Amino acid sequence: MGSAARPLRWAGPPPLLILVTIAAFVLLPLISDAGSAPPARGDAQAELVGTTSAPDRVERAPDREPPTGPGTADEPKPRKKPEPKPRPEVIGVASVNQWAQLPGDQIRADALSLVARDEIDVIGWQEADDSRPVFATLADRGWDTRQFSGAAGSLAVSWRRAKFELVSADSRRVAYGVDYTMGQYPFPPRFVQRVTLRHRSSGEQLTVINTHLPHKIEDLDRPGEWLGTSNAARARFQLARMKRDWRTAPGRWVVGTGDYNFDARSDARHRPHDGVRDALGEYAVSSYAALGLDGLGASHPPTGRYIDYVHASRGALHRGELEFVRHRMVGGLYTDHNAVLARIRLR
Repeated sequence: MGSAARPLRWAGPPPLLILVTIAAFVLLPLISDAGSAPPARGDAQAELVGTTSAPDRVERAPDREPPTGPGTADEPKPRKKPEPKPRPEVIGVASVNQWAQLPGDQIRADALSLVARDEIDVIGWQEADDSRPVFATLADRGWDTRQFSGAAGSLAVSWRRAKFELVSADSRRVAYGVDYTMGQYPFPPRFVQRVTLRHRSSGEQLTVINTHLPHKIEDLDRPGEWLGTSNAARARFQLARMKRDWRTAPGRWVVGTGDYNFDARSDARHRPHDGVRDALGEYAVSSYAALGLDGLGASHPPTGRYIDYVHASRGALHRGELEFVRHRMVGGLYTDHNAVLARIRLR
């Protein structure tokens, strides 16, 4: 007899395992896609701002509080007001050689005569060594003065207190003196004095450059030519060094005063090498060059020459910040010089 047939059995993995595997392949990609959705717009912007480096980010305070009332959303922001310009004003700048040989009472009389003139506001003095008591007297008349000690005390600058106040002052030696062992015409060391003032009505600054060149430097037999003296050599050196004082002078306005002992008329005609105009012309213009000499008497009557100067910054003149209005000689003084007075418009 043959044996009975046996039923077939499943030899693969359990059916439950197969179902779980199929479900995993179908459902996991759907779950992964849902979890990797892009961030919301707001989150992306926050990340960008948060990672901006400090040097690349400029934060500016608002010009005013943001508008909160109705109808103010489109209101324009106010513009920054421009800096106010100084109102034009004409001041008087004078250069005065006091002549050291004068007695004290005559020095005082000349000084009081000059400061009493309403048309004068700033004075550059030369040969002022013996004038300290006089300058103390001027203080009672509304004037302040800056004068250094020692050999530098031959120069001084005074100003009308109601119009200006002192900011700073400096003095430096620009030429050695000459004694009898070095030349026939001795003189002490030469200095340049710079005084910076604040113009009270505008707040702007005015610098005054004051100096005195040695005597016996121009050949009077050949006007406009240097005399062959040690004094003339020192004077050329002094003028060359003064370029620095003009180039670095602080303030909106720069003016100069001084006894240059070289005739402005001859200097303009002959243009000697290293002369006044040749040395300083890049930075400064004299009232003689700007306004001419017609109708002017000499600043030094004994020789009939124009040797006392008032200068103004060439740059400020070019920019319209300064303007020579007129100039004249103030005579009737005890000193052997006339005072040179230039009226200058400040803008």
